[in-house]
Amino acid sequence: MSVRILSAGCLGALLLVAPALAQQVKPTAPKKATQKDPAEVALAGAQAAIDRKDYTAAVTLLENFLFEQPGHAEALFQLAYCYSLQGRTADAIDMYRQTLEAYPKLLPARINLGLLLLESNQPAEAAAEFARALEINPDHARAHHYLAAALEQTGKQDEAVEHYRRAAALDPSFVEPRRALLDLLLQKEDLPGASALLEELRRLQPDDPALRRLRADLLLRQEKRADALAAYEDYLATKPDDAETRLRVGRLYREEGKNEEALRHFQAAASAGGVKERADTLLALERFDDAIPLYQEALGREPTDAGLHAGLGFALLKTKRYQEAAVHLGEAVRLNPKEVEPYNHLAAAFTLAGDLAAAIGVLDARAHFAEETPATLFLRARNYDELKQCGAAIEYYEKFLALNRDTNSDQYFQATGRLRLLKNVCRERRR
Repeated sequence: MSVRILSAGCLGALLLVAPALAQQVKPTAPKKATQKDPAEVALAGAQAAIDRKDYTAAVTLLENFLFEQPGHAEALFQLAYCYSLQGRTADAIDMYRQTLEAYPKLLPARINLGLLLLESNQPAEAAAEFARALEINPDHARAHHYLAAALEQTGKQDEAVEHYRRAAALDPSFVEPRRALLDLLLQKEDLPGASALLEELRRLQPDDPALRRLRADLLLRQEKRADALAAYEDYLATKPDDAETRLRVGRLYREEGKNEEALRHFQAAASAGGVKERADTLLALERFDDAIPLYQEALGREPTDAGLHAGLGFALLKTKRYQEAAVHLGEAVRLNPKEVEPYNHLAAAFTLAGDLAAAIGVLDARAHFAEETPATLFLRARNYDELKQCGAAIEYYEKFLALNRDTNSDQYFQATGRLRLLKNVCRERRR
């Protein structure tokens, strides 16, 4: 939201300062050379205190002066200004209102009052003050900007857009309304408008890395993934330590199947985490020995993460540590019983470890919610065959061949050969 620039910490910088009023408010009547004007003396003392940031002393001088001369516009303005810098927002609002009663066309007072109302979560009242300021000066760029911020807070986004645009047009170097308008256009999903405005901002602030990051984000929202990745790389060249963005870019590369590029970013962001992402990427790159310690590290933090157990189990399976693999794959199945792939790997781990009955039991559990595949049918047939269960082996070899039409595959060749042999063996046994 654009009103981020109106926070309490920034308010002192946004308020129009009291010394700017001197020429607008001072009486114009000539003074005798030998006589000092009490107003000038009091206001000069208050200004000196303000210059040295002694707002308490300035407030005392101004309050005493206004007790003697109530309604003095410049003193009221100065006192309101000091109250605001002391954090006495309600008193400052009241004093600016008194100032405007005495001098209703005092533009700085009108704008400062609006800013304080906006800071006090009174956007409708603030908008009214900024609108009155624009009646005094229709071409005041900052008044348009602040009015837009107030309107945005009241939900009048279309009106806010118009005033942000007006502020930007009146001051080509004024960055804040452009940034605020960009935020608003993004909220409204006006991506073409946001893109055009972003390029305008980049011309004004070519070295701002945040704008480079925003350009990449915007390209991604427009589903221009290749351009987005190039833009992220451009941003990271200026902000190499942005671990959050590196993790995001790594994930994008993973989705694109570019695992080497993904790993480069995950490793660069290692200090910020991303252990699972590194492990998964190493697994995809078949660097199983490198993936195992990362999965173990991640499981130390998240011992009930089924995905971590599944990844570690698969890496252990690929490095022929079958019994360890079965432990983690079994835990993955227990934690997430609807995920199919860990069942496949667990059945393979049991088979390779020599526990064929356990492997068949895993496939039975899998069959409750997932259809058989050629791979599961062949594994069943092979295990029944090894267990000398002739009838079951024949049944599953036949089911496998009914689904698998690839006559050039090794499994097809093995299945046809074993099926022919088993049928002969079973026939001999029945005799």
